[in-house]
Amino acid sequence: MVKKSTILAQTVLSLILATLTSAGLAWVLVFDLLQDKMNWSARQSWPFFYIVWLLLLAIWLIHLWRRSRERLLLLNLAKRLYTLANHPDLGHKSNGHDESDLPENQEQRQLPTYSNQARQLTALVDRVVAEFNLAHEEQLAVEKSKDEMMTNISHDLRTPLTAIIGYLGLVVTPNSPLSEEDQAKYLKTAYYKSNQMKTLVEDLFEFAKLQTTQVSLNITDFSLGDLFDQVLANYAMEAENRHLRFATNLDPSVIVMAGDSDKLARVLINLVENALKYGQGASFIKLTGQVREAGLVEIRVINDGPAIPARSANHIFERFYRVEESRNSKTGGTGLGLAIVKGIIDQHNGQVKVESDETATAFVMTLPLKQVKEE
Repeated sequence: MVKKSTILAQTVLSLILATLTSAGLAWVLVFDLLQDKMNWSARQSWPFFYIVWLLLLAIWLIHLWRRSRERLLLLNLAKRLYTLANHPDLGHKSNGHDESDLPENQEQRQLPTYSNQARQLTALVDRVVAEFNLAHEEQLAVEKSKDEMMTNISHDLRTPLTAIIGYLGLVVTPNSPLSEEDQAKYLKTAYYKSNQMKTLVEDLFEFAKLQTTQVSLNITDFSLGDLFDQVLANYAMEAENRHLRFATNLDPSVIVMAGDSDKLARVLINLVENALKYGQGASFIKLTGQVREAGLVEIRVINDGPAIPARSANHIFERFYRVEESRNSKTGGTGLGLAIVKGIIDQHNGQVKVESDETATAFVMTLPLKQVKEE
């Protein structure tokens, strides 16, 4: 991409060339072609020479000014197209703003390097059109996803709500023939369904917060081992009833990392609850942490329950995705737990994946040991 400084330098050189060339043409016209005319003298020739020279120079300068102006306009247009192609959210910048504040090395690396500005503009226009089409397709996908989300929310809220209304209707009906035992059973079922709705609403609220860019992290330094112990302590009674063994392992034995401990605790809670819901027949749930090179820590939540099918591994972190075919699952999952996990890990500039085979299933998270604290 031609730079503004290059255009200005070329304009100065063209100005010098125009001055010399117009002087040469004026000399030829005045002193070579007209000197043999009758009554032509040196006294008349020199003023005429300057007039001819200035006239030729003025014509050349007008042409040069228009050409340079067009090149500068094309250059500014190319830079704005480049900005739109690479940063669509900056495309609303006012025309009075100087687009040359883009790093020069970035321009040299990413802008087309055609010598012809028309070809540069053609390439940039094609690029902008491609970016627009891609953004349009993504917008359509987002709209479709929102429609599916609303349908899923309606389904997941309506099902327990209908059951609650039905059971409570039987209990509160005057002169109900139900026995006290049946009434207690129906009330217990209604309470269970109410908790299902509460869990779904809480997950929806947490997921909605993760989708906004205004949510900030409360970055503090904390001990990963203490976080493991706090999370597993919540499920000690359930683990005992299900004959599950909890275990932790840290390498080194003490890992101090930075992050939002409350949100990362939510991540571990979701993964432990996921293992309890879907890890039927598992004998243990293990939490491990290991410091890797390049200032990273790897956290694993492992259980030896049933393997996750390979076809589901790539979709398991999508919202409302469940491995079971039926959405009315007996496990009571909302389909948002793992989407929340991924959202929180993304906020911490980390990555999460699942590794599953017949021996064990592990959710693997890689996080930086240090985080930038937000003001």
